[in-house]
Parts: sequence; C-alpha cells; structure tokens
Amino acid sequence: MALINNIENTANVTYDGDVISSNTTETLLLLPPTLLKSVDKLIASIGETLTYTIAITNVGLTAITDLPFADAIPAGAEYIADSFTLNSAPVTPTITDDTLHYTIPSIGILGVATVTFQTTIVGGEI
Repeated sequence: MALINNIENTANVTYDGDVISSNTTETLLLLPPTLLKSVDKLIASIGETLTYTIAITNVGLTAITDLPFADAIPAGAEYIADSFTLNSAPVTPTITDDTLHYTIPSIGILGVATVTFQTTIVGGEI
C-alpha cells in the first residue's frame, strides 16, 4: 500500500459527446513524522557505551519546523556529555529529569533528521 500524502480531485462532464474536465484541486495532508530508534549493542556489560540512533522521517509534502524531540535516559545508564548530535553535527540538548530535550529546527519535505547520543551502562538495583 502506497503512502498517500496528498489528495487530488477532478470533475468531468460530457457535453455533446466530448468530455470536459475541471481544473484539478489538491489538498496536502499533514502527516506525522515516523521515528525509528536503534542501539548499537544488543548485549552489553556495565561500563560499556551504548550509542542510540533515532531517524525522524518527514513523510509529508511540507517541511516540519521547530519539532520538539525528547528521549528518556534508561534506568541503569548515564548520558555521556557532549555526545548528542543532529545529522552528525554536535548540538546541546537540555536535560530534565533524566530526559534529553532538543528542538529540531527543520526537516525538509520527505527528509530525515538523525539524532544520536551515547550512554554509559552503570547498572543499578532491581
């Protein structure tokens, strides 16, 4: 099934055997972005570093601007300072209650913004 991101419509009449068509109208659909998150290790030990990658894809036909991003640091891990990047460029998130926050300035039409950050596994109690 194909992704529908706009709706077009044209009207027709038949007059004296000829088909006459109207102009085509078009409505762009505001579609939410898609997110795909991955981690570089499926098995790790205390003291190791995990790298998280989140791909945010704009599936719409209009740019997305000022998109708030948030990701909670998992229990048993600590954020590694200065490891946060947007499209491979270092940026600085705010951290509130073990959650990283950053406003993505823009994702172009059918574009992708890639966020990465790292944590160190520190363990904890169950």
